[in-house]
Amino acid sequence: MAQAPLRVGIVGCGGISSMYTDIYAGLHQLAHVVAVADLSPVLATNRAKALITAYKAEAAIERARAASEPNSEERVAAQTRAQSAEIASTVTIQEFSHHRDLLAHMDVDAIVVLTAPSVRKEPTIDGATAGCHVFIQGPMAQSVAEADEMIDAVTASGINFHSQVGSRYSRGMLHAQRAVASGLMGQIALARVDLNLFRPQQYFRPGHWHGTWEGEGGTAVFHHGRYIIDPFLFVVGSPIVQVTSYSGAMLRDIETDDLTLSLVEFANGARGVIQASLLHHENPMAPTYRIELMGSEASLVLHQEYVKPGTGRSQSSDPGPSSSALGSRDRGWEAQVGFGSDHDPSLVDRLKALAEDIPDAPINASEIHQSRLWLQSIITEKPMPVPIEVPRNHVELVRASYKSQEAGGIPVALPLTSDDPFYGFQGRLTHGKRIPT
Repeated sequence: MAQAPLRVGIVGCGGISSMYTDIYAGLHQLAHVVAVADLSPVLATNRAKALITAYKAEAAIERARAASEPNSEERVAAQTRAQSAEIASTVTIQEFSHHRDLLAHMDVDAIVVLTAPSVRKEPTIDGATAGCHVFIQGPMAQSVAEADEMIDAVTASGINFHSQVGSRYSRGMLHAQRAVASGLMGQIALARVDLNLFRPQQYFRPGHWHGTWEGEGGTAVFHHGRYIIDPFLFVVGSPIVQVTSYSGAMLRDIETDDLTLSLVEFANGARGVIQASLLHHENPMAPTYRIELMGSEASLVLHQEYVKPGTGRSQSSDPGPSSSALGSRDRGWEAQVGFGSDHDPSLVDRLKALAEDIPDAPINASEIHQSRLWLQSIITEKPMPVPIEVPRNHVELVRASYKSQEAGGIPVALPLTSDDPFYGFQGRLTHGKRIPT
């Protein structure tokens, strides 16, 4: 059994690594970052320095907390945390130009892969082969073929793998999943999910990977859609067997999709509607993320927002280049779920009571929360709450949606076969054009 603090290596030191600097500064009692890797030596050096600075800042915060804490028990706890952060700040963080060099020369328990979507398969497979646990920034993979290769490597090695989608772990989302799994809602007839996000043209900067096939691999329904479609698939709990879609670039000059609309059929007989839009201006009448399920006995509606506690709703789930080493860890996902039943009003109370089964699930599933869950699962040798097939099935839904669009909107059966261009990454949307003006 692995012992805390775990030895962790970070692979990929670009923009998103600033948020993980703050996250790991707050997880110093569970893990120490001992190595970083990036093709850019400057980025690797800057990230190593930022991590040490963050650990020192965390120690200072805990010392100040201990000094002002009147409760002796809490004061001792803060002093212990300060000592732990100080120890983390004394670690010499080794720098590498490639993840394979890091794996070959460092004795690490786990790696955190923060590369662009196009560069996640190899670090995952290499890490699993080396016996390292792997956390990757989502989405899981650009193709079903990649996702299946990753699953094979993870399964063969027995390591603990996690693909980042923090919205799975809020109390509201876990409550919704338990409500469906309980069977109290009866036969599910309709399952709908909506992403109502806004990304202006300037978000897709020239030379950046956003909105490109090679860099991002898919946009509205893939990269952005994962924050609600991935947990939606977890909540429904039944695989999709058919997809009929429109997908394309309606108003943004990008290669991929700013709008995808899909009609789906689930193995349990339910029909579904999936909307992934980057064209929705923020509107107080519309949640950014929404799930609705209609069962024979009851209905469920879930509204989700990405928020920083105390500041309210924010459509942005990107900490951005101005994010400091401290503060971004508290941003997270909050979901409110409601139930209705015209057959049996008492059923609503029984569905609400299912929340009592998850007393430790946070209302706000912060960015730090899922990393803490992953580290704790390694130490306790327990699986993560969401199986690896969920992010894999999201990838397959995306690829099938693109295939349906390219085939003229005809239904596409799932699972995709291994000889299908859309099972691999060869199949793509080809129009890449906006609405004529």
